[in-house]
Amino acid sequence: MPDSNTHHNVDPLDLNLLPHGADGIQEYDNPMPFWWSAIFWASFGYALLYAMYFMMGVGPSVQADYQADMGIFYEEQFAKLGDLQPTPETVRGLMVDPKMMQAATGLFASNCAVCHAKDGGGGTGPNLCDGSYINVKSIGDIYTVISGGVVPRGMPAWEKRFPVPQRVLLAAYVAHFRGTTPAVPKAPQGESIAPWNP
Repeated sequence: MPDSNTHHNVDPLDLNLLPHGADGIQEYDNPMPFWWSAIFWASFGYALLYAMYFMMGVGPSVQADYQADMGIFYEEQFAKLGDLQPTPETVRGLMVDPKMMQAATGLFASNCAVCHAKDGGGGTGPNLCDGSYINVKSIGDIYTVISGGVVPRGMPAWEKRFPVPQRVLLAAYVAHFRGTTPAVPKAPQGESIAPWNP
Protein backbone atom coordinates (compact mmCIF):
# COMPACT_ATOMS: atom_id res chain seq x y z
CA MET A 1 0.00 0.00 0.00
CA PRO A 2 1.53 3.34 -0.99
CA ASP A 3 2.58 5.72 1.70
CA SER A 4 -0.08 8.37 2.31
CA ASN A 5 2.65 10.97 2.72
CA THR A 6 3.94 10.47 -0.84
CA HIS A 7 1.78 13.23 -2.34
CA HIS A 8 2.84 15.63 0.36
CA ASN A 9 6.46 15.30 -0.77
CA VAL A 10 5.70 16.18 -4.41
CA ASP A 11 6.30 19.74 -5.57
CA PRO A 12 2.92 21.05 -6.77
CA LEU A 13 4.61 22.49 -9.87
CA ASP A 14 5.60 18.97 -10.91
CA LEU A 15 1.98 18.28 -11.63
CA ASN A 16 2.26 20.68 -14.63
CA LEU A 17 5.35 19.05 -16.12
CA LEU A 18 4.92 17.73 -19.63
CA PRO A 19 5.71 14.03 -20.05
CA HIS A 20 8.47 14.51 -22.61
CA GLY A 21 11.96 15.79 -21.98
CA ALA A 22 15.25 16.44 -23.71
CA ASP A 23 18.67 15.84 -22.13
CA GLY A 24 17.01 15.44 -18.78
CA ILE A 25 15.25 18.75 -19.09
CA GLN A 26 11.49 18.90 -18.78
CA GLU A 27 9.18 21.81 -19.45
CA TYR A 28 6.12 23.00 -17.65
CA ASP A 29 2.75 23.14 -19.36
CA ASN A 30 2.23 26.88 -19.17
CA PRO A 31 0.09 27.93 -22.16
CA MET A 32 0.26 31.51 -23.37
CA PRO A 33 -2.49 33.84 -22.17
CA PHE A 34 -5.47 34.14 -24.51
CA TRP A 35 -4.84 37.84 -25.21
CA TRP A 36 -1.29 37.05 -26.31
CA SER A 37 -2.46 34.38 -28.75
CA ALA A 38 -5.25 36.65 -29.96
CA ILE A 39 -2.77 39.42 -30.80
CA PHE A 40 -0.61 36.96 -32.72
CA TRP A 41 -3.47 35.59 -34.82
CA ALA A 42 -4.90 39.07 -35.40
CA SER A 43 -1.48 40.21 -36.66
CA PHE A 44 -1.25 37.15 -38.89
CA GLY A 45 -4.69 37.80 -40.34
CA TYR A 46 -3.91 41.48 -40.91
CA ALA A 47 -0.68 40.54 -42.70
CA LEU A 48 -2.61 38.26 -45.06
CA LEU A 49 -5.18 40.97 -45.85
CA TYR A 50 -2.39 43.53 -46.31
CA ALA A 51 -0.55 41.27 -48.75
CA MET A 52 -3.73 40.50 -50.69
CA TYR A 53 -4.64 44.19 -51.01
CA PHE A 54 -1.27 45.83 -51.59
CA MET A 55 0.73 43.02 -53.24
CA MET A 56 -1.88 41.08 -55.20
CA GLY A 57 -4.93 43.35 -55.24
CA VAL A 58 -5.88 46.88 -56.18
CA GLY A 59 -3.96 48.69 -53.46
CA PRO A 60 -1.12 51.03 -54.44
CA SER A 61 2.33 49.51 -54.43
CA VAL A 62 5.29 50.97 -52.59
CA GLN A 63 6.61 52.19 -55.94
CA ALA A 64 3.29 53.88 -56.75
CA ASP A 65 3.25 55.62 -53.38
CA TYR A 66 6.82 56.76 -53.91
CA GLN A 67 6.06 58.12 -57.37
CA ALA A 68 2.98 59.93 -56.06
CA ASP A 69 5.02 61.52 -53.26
CA MET A 70 7.74 62.51 -55.69
CA GLY A 71 5.12 63.91 -58.04
CA ILE A 72 3.79 66.15 -55.26
CA PHE A 73 7.32 67.25 -54.42
CA TYR A 74 8.19 68.11 -58.01
CA GLU A 75 4.85 69.83 -58.55
CA GLU A 76 5.68 72.06 -55.58
CA GLN A 77 9.05 72.75 -57.16
CA PHE A 78 7.34 73.39 -60.48
CA ALA A 79 5.12 76.01 -58.85
CA LYS A 80 8.25 78.02 -58.09
CA LEU A 81 9.02 78.39 -61.79
CA GLY A 82 6.32 81.02 -62.15
CA ASP A 83 4.13 81.47 -65.20
CA LEU A 84 4.88 79.35 -68.23
CA GLN A 85 3.80 80.41 -71.67
CA PRO A 86 2.01 77.84 -73.83
CA THR A 87 4.55 77.94 -76.64
CA PRO A 88 5.89 74.92 -78.57
CA GLU A 89 9.38 75.74 -77.28
CA THR A 90 8.20 75.61 -73.65
CA VAL A 91 6.37 72.33 -74.18
CA ARG A 92 9.38 70.74 -75.86
CA GLY A 93 11.68 71.95 -73.10
CA LEU A 94 9.46 70.51 -70.36
CA MET A 95 8.92 67.14 -72.03
CA VAL A 96 12.62 66.31 -71.86
CA ASP A 97 12.97 67.37 -68.21
CA PRO A 98 12.61 64.25 -65.99
CA LYS A 99 11.69 66.28 -62.91
CA MET A 100 8.92 68.10 -64.71
CA MET A 101 7.58 64.85 -66.15
CA GLN A 102 7.59 63.38 -62.64
CA ALA A 103 5.67 66.43 -61.44
CA ALA A 104 3.04 65.85 -64.12
CA THR A 105 2.59 62.14 -63.35
CA GLY A 106 0.08 62.62 -60.54
CA LEU A 107 -1.76 65.35 -62.40
CA PHE A 108 -2.21 63.13 -65.45
CA ALA A 109 -3.02 59.99 -63.45
CA SER A 110 -5.79 61.66 -61.45
CA ASN A 111 -7.43 63.52 -64.34
CA CYS A 112 -6.55 61.97 -67.69
CA ALA A 113 -5.67 58.32 -67.08
CA VAL A 114 -9.32 57.29 -66.77
CA CYS A 115 -9.69 57.82 -70.55
CA HIS A 116 -6.10 57.54 -71.82
CA ALA A 117 -4.60 55.00 -69.33
CA LYS A 118 -1.72 55.80 -67.01
CA ASP A 119 0.85 54.86 -69.64
CA GLY A 120 -0.97 56.76 -72.41
CA GLY A 121 -2.06 53.61 -74.22
CA GLY A 122 -5.64 54.77 -74.61
CA GLY A 123 -9.03 53.45 -73.56
CA THR A 124 -12.12 55.55 -73.96
CA GLY A 125 -9.76 58.19 -75.30
CA PRO A 126 -7.15 57.73 -78.02
CA ASN A 127 -3.68 56.24 -77.72
CA LEU A 128 -1.15 59.00 -76.98
CA CYS A 129 1.93 56.91 -77.67
CA ASP A 130 1.71 56.34 -81.41
CA GLY A 131 2.22 59.01 -84.06
CA SER A 132 -1.44 59.36 -84.99
CA TYR A 133 -3.62 62.17 -83.66
CA ILE A 134 -7.22 63.24 -84.14
CA ASN A 135 -7.13 66.96 -83.34
CA VAL A 136 -3.40 67.64 -83.24
CA LYS A 137 -1.28 68.76 -86.19
CA SER A 138 1.69 70.10 -84.21
CA ILE A 139 2.97 69.96 -80.65
CA GLY A 140 1.36 73.32 -79.84
CA ASP A 141 -2.10 71.92 -80.59
CA ILE A 142 -1.90 69.63 -77.55
CA TYR A 143 -2.23 72.61 -75.22
CA THR A 144 -5.18 73.90 -77.28
CA VAL A 145 -7.02 70.57 -77.04
CA ILE A 146 -6.38 70.29 -73.29
CA SER A 147 -7.61 73.84 -72.71
CA GLY A 148 -10.67 73.92 -74.96
CA GLY A 149 -11.45 70.22 -75.08
CA VAL A 150 -13.25 68.37 -77.85
CA VAL A 151 -16.68 68.06 -76.31
CA PRO A 152 -18.37 66.10 -79.16
CA ARG A 153 -15.73 63.40 -78.71
CA GLY A 154 -15.94 63.38 -74.93
CA MET A 155 -12.76 65.37 -74.26
CA PRO A 156 -13.53 67.95 -71.53
CA ALA A 157 -12.11 71.46 -71.47
CA TRP A 158 -9.65 71.95 -68.61
CA GLU A 159 -9.12 75.70 -68.91
CA LYS A 160 -11.46 76.49 -66.00
CA ARG A 161 -10.01 73.82 -63.74
CA PHE A 162 -6.27 74.24 -64.21
CA PRO A 163 -4.21 77.41 -64.58
CA VAL A 164 -2.05 77.93 -67.64
CA PRO A 165 1.19 76.51 -66.13
CA GLN A 166 -0.46 73.21 -65.25
CA ARG A 167 -2.01 72.91 -68.69
CA VAL A 168 1.39 73.58 -70.26
CA LEU A 169 2.87 70.87 -68.06
CA LEU A 170 0.09 68.45 -69.05
CA ALA A 171 0.69 69.24 -72.72
CA ALA A 172 4.37 68.41 -72.29
CA TYR A 173 3.47 65.19 -70.47
CA VAL A 174 1.14 64.13 -73.28
CA ALA A 175 3.81 64.98 -75.85
CA HIS A 176 6.42 62.92 -74.02
CA PHE A 177 4.30 59.77 -74.41
CA ARG A 178 4.97 59.68 -78.13
CA GLY A 179 7.27 56.82 -79.05
CA THR A 180 6.80 54.95 -75.76
CA THR A 181 5.31 51.46 -75.53
CA PRO A 182 2.11 51.13 -73.45
CA ALA A 183 1.01 47.86 -71.90
CA VAL A 184 -2.22 47.61 -73.92
CA PRO A 185 -2.05 50.03 -76.85
CA LYS A 186 -5.26 51.11 -78.53
CA ALA A 187 -5.31 51.05 -82.32
CA PRO A 188 -4.14 54.30 -83.98
CA GLN A 189 -6.80 56.91 -84.65
CA GLY A 190 -6.73 60.04 -86.78
CA GLU A 191 -3.80 60.97 -88.99
CA SER A 192 -0.12 60.29 -88.63
CA ILE A 193 1.90 63.49 -88.21
CA ALA A 194 5.59 64.32 -88.29
CA PRO A 195 7.64 63.76 -85.13
CA TRP A 196 7.99 66.64 -82.69
CA ASN A 197 10.83 68.94 -83.51
CA PRO A 198 13.75 68.59 -81.06
